[in-house]
Amino acid sequence: MLKEANKAVENNSDTNRTYFIRGLANLELKNYKSAIEDLSEALNRDIKNPSRSYYARGVAKSKLQNLKGAIIDFSEAIERDSLYFEAYRDRARVWVDLKDFKKTLDDCNKALELNSKSTMMLLNRGVSKYNLGDYEGAMKDYNQLISLNPNIAFSFYNRGLVKEKMNDIEGALSDYTRSIELDPKYFKAYHNRGKLKADKKNDFKSAIKDYTKAIKWDRNYYKAYINRGVAKVRSKRNDLKGSIKDFTKAIEANPTIEVGYNNRGLSKFNLGMIKESIPDFNRAIELNPKYAFAYRNRGKSEIQLNQNSKACTDFKKALELGDSDATEFIDKHCIQE
Repeated sequence: MLKEANKAVENNSDTNRTYFIRGLANLELKNYKSAIEDLSEALNRDIKNPSRSYYARGVAKSKLQNLKGAIIDFSEAIERDSLYFEAYRDRARVWVDLKDFKKTLDDCNKALELNSKSTMMLLNRGVSKYNLGDYEGAMKDYNQLISLNPNIAFSFYNRGLVKEKMNDIEGALSDYTRSIELDPKYFKAYHNRGKLKADKKNDFKSAIKDYTKAIKWDRNYYKAYINRGVAKVRSKRNDLKGSIKDFTKAIEANPTIEVGYNNRGLSKFNLGMIKESIPDFNRAIELNPKYAFAYRNRGKSEIQLNQNSKACTDFKKALELGDSDATEFIDKHCIQE
């Protein structure tokens, strides 16, 4: 199709349709910049029915992460054709990326009026309701989605998220397990199942296995390293050295994650590596100056190094930031004025 369109342009068949067709060909070939140029040219010439050109250009812009530009084009398409399902559908997807869930919900509702069995719109409406705190509404959408197609892994995963919020732990575990059965490489499902096992059942051995599976399928998934490190500390083995390795891996994957530095510092502290713990707490605080636990933990290390004045400053800062446990250390180590 691209060759034919190029010939048409070369032969001066410069109608809006020629540029539109070549724009679609470039879009299909993932030549998004060229697609935008051709579709823009088509729009300069298309007076009667520009909605399809606006829509296609919006798709190309979304692929290039020009999300606001995509919204404008999808909106132009909808303004000219209020029944344009694809434009509502794709604008809703962009609203999700922009985390404007109220507008996502509006577009999903309209799209579902036009096509009540759209699995993508049921999914995105569920996502929007979940993020707006309407867990029962999200549950209904995911239930309907699963009834339409019971073989989509992310449907069960998303429903598991909702069940967690509704404190249905067994239901959430079941949904994460089902999503893994449908997609054995679904690393987020392994991670979430592991976290529930650790946090709600104290089953750290099984949780570590799930975190390890998550890491197998995504070596840069820092959350799995963080939580596997925590599980190693909380397990019967109290594997502090193993936890330091995991927190280090998390930091390598995401150098701006303050909890990785704080947790690594705490494991070092508990191994008697007091001086070595201080730089980690310092970095955690640099990344998040309101990280109360990092101030308290640094204060504990400073006490061990006989730096009581610094420690008291940190304990008081931790208390100021909402860490009530810091009171115990202030009472024990700090002279009250």
